[in-house]
Amino acid sequence: DLQAASVALYNAIALKPERKDLYDSLTYLYFAGERYGQVYLMGEDILKRDENRNDIREMLAVAKQALNMPKEALADYEKIFNATKELQYLYQVATLQYQLKRFGECIASLEQIIANPESEKKQIAIKNQDGGGQNVPMKAAAFNVKGICALEVNQDDAAKENFNEALKLFPDFVLAKNNLTLVEQRKAAAAKTSTTPKTTGTPAPKK
Repeated sequence: DLQAASVALYNAIALKPERKDLYDSLTYLYFAGERYGQVYLMGEDILKRDENRNDIREMLAVAKQALNMPKEALADYEKIFNATKELQYLYQVATLQYQLKRFGECIASLEQIIANPESEKKQIAIKNQDGGGQNVPMKAAAFNVKGICALEVNQDDAAKENFNEALKLFPDFVLAKNNLTLVEQRKAAAAKTSTTPKTTGTPAPKK
């Protein structure tokens, strides 16, 4: 099992610390077991020796997200994207920028994704509010996040436009449908509030 394998590797490292490949194997094993604290410690140590290990850096970024370190995870994903130019890493950058409320940077990253023709071909797994999930074209996912950014700054019309763009690309996109419904509900509530007569207070009783 994972526990026995990790103990065996740890003992092997103690006997042969010069075997750097053992450190890699132990990091992969910790990652498989979702032992993110150990992944963090091992990964940082490996990157000190070789900062170009993007496989280790990606595991480290995932570990940092699990350990509630979004700013540090963002820095790692930015480095991976700059080295590889792979869109899935730019999408991770955008989602972390959103999480950190860096909406301007997030939108700039999303627009890069949307402008890339590959974003219509690449799929990304998206979790729904009910715990289910879908594989969605990355371009549709990018429009959805762009719409959410617009909602955060109360730009409901821009949000609606982006959610509709997401649905044009992927009509069965559950999250975008739900977000579009939310916009419509907000607009309806705002319209109702604006048309409700305002009271002027209770008149003073006549003497």
